[in-house]
Amino acid sequence: MAPLHETQIESLVVNLREAVGTERWRVWFEGATDFRVTDDGLKVGVANLFISDYLKTHFADQLAQVITATFGQPLSITYRVQPHLFQKRRAENLAGEAEAMERLEPSGPRGRPRDERAAPTYRPLFTLDGFVVGPCNRMAYAAAKSAAAAPGKDFHPLFIHGGCGLGKTHLLHGILHAVRTHPDLHIACLSAERFTNQYLACMRTGRLDAFRHRYRNLDILAIDDIHFLAGKPATQEEFLHTFDEFDGQGRLIVLASDSHPRQIEAIQNRLISRWVAGLVVRISRPDADTRRRMLEAKALQIGCPLSPDVLALVADRVQGSVRELEGALTRIIAYAALLKAPVTTELARQALLDFVATASARTSLSEIEQAVTSFFGVTPSDIHSSRKLHQISIARQVCMVLARQLTDLSYADVARAMGNKNHTTVLAACRKWHELVKNGTEVTWADGASRRTMSAEALLTHLKERIRR
Repeated sequence: MAPLHETQIESLVVNLREAVGTERWRVWFEGATDFRVTDDGLKVGVANLFISDYLKTHFADQLAQVITATFGQPLSITYRVQPHLFQKRRAENLAGEAEAMERLEPSGPRGRPRDERAAPTYRPLFTLDGFVVGPCNRMAYAAAKSAAAAPGKDFHPLFIHGGCGLGKTHLLHGILHAVRTHPDLHIACLSAERFTNQYLACMRTGRLDAFRHRYRNLDILAIDDIHFLAGKPATQEEFLHTFDEFDGQGRLIVLASDSHPRQIEAIQNRLISRWVAGLVVRISRPDADTRRRMLEAKALQIGCPLSPDVLALVADRVQGSVRELEGALTRIIAYAALLKAPVTTELARQALLDFVATASARTSLSEIEQAVTSFFGVTPSDIHSSRKLHQISIARQVCMVLARQLTDLSYADVARAMGNKNHTTVLAACRKWHELVKNGTEVTWADGASRRTMSAEALLTHLKERIRR
């Protein structure tokens, strides 16, 4: 096919913008894509893999129709990440983060943010009154109540840790709900990932003063998933200075993490010592009675009360996290609605057959990491880092693949848990290993002084067996 005139590409852009709508064009195409036609068809340049996947999933039909209408024939479409688009998108994101920080800069010693729309976002259902208390979380709940009643008075910081889906974020937001009645308190609530992104954006755009003014002049700072700071020495240093600004001034920092401070790899000892100097409390998996009361509260909350027999059945069958309990409840209610039948113990038992079998087969990310790192002779801090050694890279990728296969964590969840890898890194790892397994490719790595080789499929199977032992 002869090269097409530039005006035809312009017509394609105009027609596609009309087809998808102005707003969706602005979000997904403008500044993030470019188009050119070659003998092989239409080449679509994209800023990153996420945009590529989204376009393929949501705009494939519209793009094909517009191509045919514009060029008079269908063309094959291929997507490729273009460095100049990636850099442009990254620069826009950094500028946006920095501008947001400027809008958030306090106007006084501990003044209210200038942009009131940027006030902390509270999850409406995550209140302390709505938290179901049991032996698994009683200490954490009491600490949260005390922190809400007198922020910074009894301890600083409050560090809540426990597995995924056990209620850490609920308590963190519950504290903030409780102190909202104090109009003079100035609060920020965010994830450690957002703290890191804002810090980097302000550092690269010369707006660090706005960042520091914002976070060092608060009364309460609540940060979720603080383990996300692992392996990020510059952000840790910044957070250390922010922490020290709070110390001894009757102000409070509340932190939530999947692990105890001393179990988080690649964190400065200076930070760990400060965290453990406060109150460190753990949330564990709920027992049967607590699970039953959690289910009862959730069922009443959504307007579908269940009988004691059904509650007892579900609490006995589903012994994982609070999220799994909620998932089981949702499944039962949907099952009953589809069958137009009341929720009985028999219906609940049928609804949970597949759910319980799947849930019981799940494992935790920490169990996966332990099995994989011991097999390859590396450490958890190695795979959480950005080190590119072959042995570490393989172990890191295998962990990501197994986490997606054996847990219910999303790509973003896995990325955060493994040291702030981008979710596209996890996606790329899963795709790579899918191809390795599909093609029967062998993988080679060092085992002491010797080399070992195993097919990708056999390696994953072997590691799954080690995890389930």
